[in-house]
Amino acid sequence: MKRIIQLLLLFGGLICFLSGCSDHNTKLSLHAALTELDDLEELVREAPLDSINSVRDRLLEMKKDLVWLGSDSNVVFVRSDALVIEELSKANRYLKDSPSRFAGIFQEIERCKTQVSGLIDVIESSAELDALGDSIDDIYIKRNVEIELKAVLKLEDVVTETLRLARLGLETDFSSREALDSLLEVKRGQWARGVAKVGEEI
Repeated sequence: MKRIIQLLLLFGGLICFLSGCSDHNTKLSLHAALTELDDLEELVREAPLDSINSVRDRLLEMKKDLVWLGSDSNVVFVRSDALVIEELSKANRYLKDSPSRFAGIFQEIERCKTQVSGLIDVIESSAELDALGDSIDDIYIKRNVEIELKAVLKLEDVVTETLRLARLGLETDFSSREALDSLLEVKRGQWARGVAKVGEEI
């Protein structure tokens, strides 16, 4: 509920600013954006990143094993195997971009914090020039506030989608792990017996 209120305040501040509001209301929206960024950062840090990365790495290794096993003539795959392999592919798709997604989120949170804090300082200090020497006027502030408030709203969507994909990946792995382990064990057995048979024939 708290985050919903913050988003409403943030979005309301964007609409208000676009239609023309006071510096006070603009600062309230920017402070709401900072609070939202803190909440998003806490939410992402609560995600089981070690488990996500560990499962992702294990799934990639299993996929590699299935590729080389599938290329061996001694290993036979049947229709029922395809259903198990599809679960592996599904979990892989959910988690494959997790490291870059989470890293990108943390970077964007810090960038947004810096920009939003800078805009608050500009408004409070009535600065006339920015760090690049560009003139600061109402149009400058309006444009940059609009950009950063929209960035925070977009970031909230990215965080929600990233956490959803991570959850689906972990759930898919959990529900299919036993079947995948069993499949690999059977196919490795077929490969080993084939290698042994070739050795006996030599």
